[in-house]
Amino acid sequence: AAPVRHTRASTRDRRRALAHGSSSRVRARARSRGPRARGGTMAMRASVSARAAIATTTAMRGKTTRAARATRAAPVTRAVATGPRGPLKKKGESEEDKIEDMSSGSRGLFTTVDPEVRRIVPEAKGRVVVKVTYVVLEAQYQSALSAAVKQINETNDKVCVEVTGYLLEELRNADNLAALKKDVESSNIFIGSLIFIEELAEKIVEIVTPCRENLDACLIFPSMPQVMRLNKLGTFSMAQLGQSKSAIASFMRKKKESGGFEEGMLKLVRTLPKVLKYLPSDKAADARNFMNSLQYWLGGSTDNLEKFF
Repeated sequence: AAPVRHTRASTRDRRRALAHGSSSRVRARARSRGPRARGGTMAMRASVSARAAIATTTAMRGKTTRAARATRAAPVTRAVATGPRGPLKKKGESEEDKIEDMSSGSRGLFTTVDPEVRRIVPEAKGRVVVKVTYVVLEAQYQSALSAAVKQINETNDKVCVEVTGYLLEELRNADNLAALKKDVESSNIFIGSLIFIEELAEKIVEIVTPCRENLDACLIFPSMPQVMRLNKLGTFSMAQLGQSKSAIASFMRKKKESGGFEEGMLKLVRTLPKVLKYLPSDKAADARNFMNSLQYWLGGSTDNLEKFF
C-alpha cells in the first residue's frame, strides 16, 4: 500500500485528540480522588485552626499568670483603725485639756506635766475650806474632778473645796514626791485609786501613814492591800484588813484565797447587805458611806463626783 502522508491538518487533529485525551484522563483521576483530596484539605485547615486556638489559649493563660504574679508582688495597703480623733482644740484650750492630751498620748503614763496645773484654790468668802489631795493611775478623772469641785465652789455657800492631784507615775520624780508629802500633811481628805505598782505603793504608804490620824478621811479605792489598809471614814477602818477576826477581814481573806484581792473588793460591794448585819450600827453606817463613795467614784461623771464630795 502506498505510504500515508500526514498533512499538517491531520497532525494538528491528532495532537488535539491526544491533548484532549490527556486532559480527560487528568480530570477523571482528579474526580476519582477528589473527595480524599478535599477531605485532606479540610483536615489540614481544621488542624491549623486547632493549633491557632491552642496558641491563643496559651497566650491568654500567660497573660493571666503574669497579671496574678504582678498582683501578688504589689504591696498591699491595709487600713488601720485608729479610733476617733475628737474635735480640734481651739486656741483657748484649758490646762486640763493639755494635761489630758499629754497623759493620753503616745508617751503613755509617763508625763512631764507639772502637777500644780491641777491645783484649784477657791476664794473662801467665809466658807469652810476642805483640802483634798488625790493620786490616780491615769488622768481620766482629772476633768470630771475639776468640774465637780468648781461646781461645788460656785453653788455651795457653806463649804468650798481646794483640790490638787497627782498621777501615779509622776511620783517617780523626787520633786513631785516631796510636793505630795507636803500636800498630804495639810489636807483634810486623801484619795487614792488603782495603785498597783508596788514600789510606788510603798512610797504612798510611807507618806500617808504618819498623817492618817490627822486626816478627816482617807479613801483608797481598789489598790494593793497595803494601800487599802489606809482606808478611814469615821469609825470605818481597814487598818486591820487581813489581820483581825472581823466579818470584813474574814470575808476578804476568803475572797483573796479564791479569786484575788481585787475580785474580793468587787464581791464585797455586791454583797454589802450581807456584811453590814455583822457590824455595829455606827460602823455599819460608815461602812455604807464608804461603799456609796466607792460606787460614786466608779461612776466617774461630774455629777457622781460632786455627790461623792
